[in-house]
Amino acid sequence: MALYQYTAIGRDGRHLAGEMDAASRHTVLETLNNMGHLPVNVVEARPRAQSTTGIGGAIFGTRVSSRQITLFTRELALLVKAGLPLDQALMLLQKEATSAKLARLIERIIAQINSGKSLHEALEAQGDAFPPIYGSMVRVAEASGTLDTVLTRIAQTREHIEKLKSKTLSEMLYPCMLIVVAIGAVIVMLTFVVPRFKEMIVQAGTQIPPGARFVIGASDWLIANGAYLAIALAAATAAIVLAWSRGYGRQSIETFLLRAPLVGSITRLGLTIRFCRMFGMLIENGVEVPAAMKLVRDAIGNRMAASVIDDAHDTLRKGKRFIEPMSQSGIFPSVMINMLRVGEETGGLATSAFHMADMFEEKLETLVQRAFTILEPAIIIIVSAFISGIIISIMGAVISMNDLAI
Repeated sequence: MALYQYTAIGRDGRHLAGEMDAASRHTVLETLNNMGHLPVNVVEARPRAQSTTGIGGAIFGTRVSSRQITLFTRELALLVKAGLPLDQALMLLQKEATSAKLARLIERIIAQINSGKSLHEALEAQGDAFPPIYGSMVRVAEASGTLDTVLTRIAQTREHIEKLKSKTLSEMLYPCMLIVVAIGAVIVMLTFVVPRFKEMIVQAGTQIPPGARFVIGASDWLIANGAYLAIALAAATAAIVLAWSRGYGRQSIETFLLRAPLVGSITRLGLTIRFCRMFGMLIENGVEVPAAMKLVRDAIGNRMAASVIDDAHDTLRKGKRFIEPMSQSGIFPSVMINMLRVGEETGGLATSAFHMADMFEEKLETLVQRAFTILEPAIIIIVSAFISGIIISIMGAVISMNDLAI
């Protein structure tokens, strides 16, 4: 099988362009003719670069961003709700796409639909651009005739998750900047300031105090090995990114993050919100609980949580309540478990899940804000103490040198 790009004139006279997997060029021509289209040009496409098969793809990426997918979903929902046919809505979104990558993605979706596939099949054919839960929701929507409503709910859920991520990253930005500036200030002092004082102290022939001797030693080591240190850090960073993208050691890191004092609380709340949003969305749109658990498991983004949801799914298949494995995991809070138990008994699982998502979003925002409000002055104090120690050590040696001269 090979990938072929084609242009054709549709039966309604419109210009069509897209891609098709086929055994040969002749097969593509025959398929287009059978669909009632007039082929204009068919050429074999170049192999598409994989975004996660190498270190370059792992670091820089070639995928359409999550935010662009969310915007695409919101706009498609509005166009479908306005009564525009699906193919025309997609063509309009392709013309108005904000990036070439998004335009090519929509073009491939249009090509799949023109070849006779449904929207959910076209989305699933785009690899990991659309998560499995997305395609499943669209399948349900197409079967029930509620595509605009379901697309709107998908967009709302993605917007909630992205808003939460954005707020968390915004809170982290200032502390990270403080750390970077502090590291830069220490490097400048050790590589430029300390060597000048070192020459003065050594020329004076005085005995160097232990503190100053340690600082001067650190300065000498950094000057001699700075380039090697930078290369080693860059290589280590690249190795970590590559290992994370391929799943090596990921479970150990996720387990550590879940058990860490402050980070663990934030991580568990984030997982709880994600679970409640996705689970509630699926149940609300008619997906059965076992299928919903399976879809959430694939999209939760944490292997330890996925394992817990797997246990809940297996328990459900045995005819038992899925709540018990989740309550014993220690990942999901007891209040969520209790609310889902009430929702299960009253038939309001979706309502309970959305209520929990809203409640824990507020809790997470408060926790993150308080944590970083405390962290910022703590970083400033630690950095100030470190730099002050360097200055005091060097100035102590200079003062002792002046005392000896007197």
